Amino acid sequence: MNGCIWPRQVRRLTRIASAAAAILGAVVVFADQAMANQATKEPFEMVRALQSAQEQVASGNDSAAAMQRALLAKMDEIFLQLPPDAWQDPRNARASVIHLLSGGNPEVVRHLLTLTPAPVIDLNLMEASLAYVEGREEDMLTRLADVDPLTLPPSLGGHIALVKAVPYIQTDPVRAMELLQIASLLMPGTLVEEAALRREVLVAGLVGDIERFRTLSIRYLRRYRASVYSGDFRRRFAIALDTLGFVEDQDKFDLLYGVLEEFEDDSRRGLYMRLARSALLGGNLQIASKATDQAQMLAVAGTAEYELLKIYQVATRLNREAVKPNRDLLWSVNKAALTPEDLDFLYAVNTVLNSIRHFPDPPDNFIGAFNSGGTLETPAEREWLTADMELAELLLRRTETMLAHAGDVKK
Repeated sequence: MNGCIWPRQVRRLTRIASAAAAILGAVVVFADQAMANQATKEPFEMVRALQSAQEQVASGNDSAAAMQRALLAKMDEIFLQLPPDAWQDPRNARASVIHLLSGGNPEVVRHLLTLTPAPVIDLNLMEASLAYVEGREEDMLTRLADVDPLTLPPSLGGHIALVKAVPYIQTDPVRAMELLQIASLLMPGTLVEEAALRREVLVAGLVGDIERFRTLSIRYLRRYRASVYSGDFRRRFAIALDTLGFVEDQDKFDLLYGVLEEFEDDSRRGLYMRLARSALLGGNLQIASKATDQAQMLAVAGTAEYELLKIYQVATRLNREAVKPNRDLLWSVNKAALTPEDLDFLYAVNTVLNSIRHFPDPPDNFIGAFNSGGTLETPAEREWLTADMELAELLLRRTETMLAHAGDVKK
């Protein structure tokens, strides 16, 4: 029977391979035709085609990303060969700046700045754009000081607002937010808006604007979830989670549920695990417990995350009433699935659990220091401490507090 199935599978795979080759060939032919068509167009028309491809990139079309690169390379070649009078059309001159800020070769603008007569455009826009891609941000800001992006055509103004905002993100976040909003307003649905929203999320975190952080994050995920640059958004989002103090305040943490629901399961699980660990390190066990519970609902049995979450769960309920279930849960952890850092964390939590499980009540007639080790001075240098050792230390302190409180109640 297997002898009959195998040839059929081979034929099926052959058909699939043939179909894939045909599709790839069609894409190549289409790309070649598109490049040939661009060669007969004006620069501003080529930029329109480029922006159309970029809109597809923003929506997650990988083929469009390849097309964008091909278009930029072709535009580099054509723009350098055009006669000077081509740049006397303001639309073409503006197109050269858009091309540069979209990833074009800076050599094009350097060449245009040498032409006589000069391109019909405020040369400060060319010089500033060149300064931006070369990393000369102070020079760029100086040249754009009197340039209002709202007075420019939207297709150019959006780009100028975006690059003008970048240096302000660290030095003047409020000003950066204003410029990023202008960029989004002028070029909705484009890579410019996608890039502006990514940066706005970071800025909202820097200024502590939780409501704006939530709103912008939801907007980005609903519009650009599939963008090829969404990984950068997720990185900025995670950074903002840390800076906005969501693991320090219960009310703040509760605001996150709606935002995190916008993420796919894998990302949501990872974010909840990040929050759980941060909350544990900060000693906020109620928040750590909530984040752990959410992550566990999304975890897949047998994975490293599933095993790690068992440890998190124990760490959030270190009390005498839960000693036995905690012990059993720790014993069920598959150590082979853990990284060395996770193993350190496991041993730290296990140490704290054992301090609860084996710490005896002193006899009534006991006189003296029951825990002489507790009277030792803290070492002057603590650089040798790892994050997991600090977590263990924190959990031990909390355990000592609970035991002391339990002793007071007993009396």
